[in-house]
Amino acid sequence: MTDKISVNCQARLSEAITCLTTMFRDKKFVVVSLRPGKDRTLDQNALWFAMYDRIAKSTEMGDVEDVRRYCKLHIGVPLMRGEDPEFRQGWAESFVHLDYEVKLRLMGPCAMFGPDGFPVTRLFNRAQGCMYTDRIVDEFGPKGVHFADLLSEVAA
Repeated sequence: MTDKISVNCQARLSEAITCLTTMFRDKKFVVVSLRPGKDRTLDQNALWFAMYDRIAKSTEMGDVEDVRRYCKLHIGVPLMRGEDPEFRQGWAESFVHLDYEVKLRLMGPCAMFGPDGFPVTRLFNRAQGCMYTDRIVDEFGPKGVHFADLLSEVAA
C-alpha cells in the first residue's frame, strides 16, 4: 500500500497527517519520504488535458478522451519507442501486430490497463514530457489549433 499526497494547503497537510497516523496505527511500521517542490506531472497533465480539450473543440476528432488516445498512440508511443529500448522491444513483441482500432482503444480506459489506459505519458521523464508537448503543438498548430495562451500559463 503506497499513498502519495501532494501538500499544497492546510487541508492537504491535515490529510497527510491523518493518513500517516492511520497507517502507523494499523501497520506499526511506515516509511516516509518527503521532498519540497511541486509535482511536475500534475502541471504537465493539466496542460495536456487543456491541449486535448482545445484540439477536441477545434477539430472533428471527437471528445477529449478520443484526442488523448490519438496523441498517446501517434505522438507518445513513437517518442517512447525512440527513447527507450525496453519500451520499443515490449511494443514490438506485444502491440505492433494489433489492429489500429485495438491499439487506439487500449490507449484509453480499459480493463487491462485501468482508467489511464496503456502507460505512455506517465512513463515520460521531464524532457520527454516537454517533447510530447512540442510534438502536439507541431502536429495541431498547422491545423489551426492555437496553444499560445495555454503554453504562456505554464511558462508564467
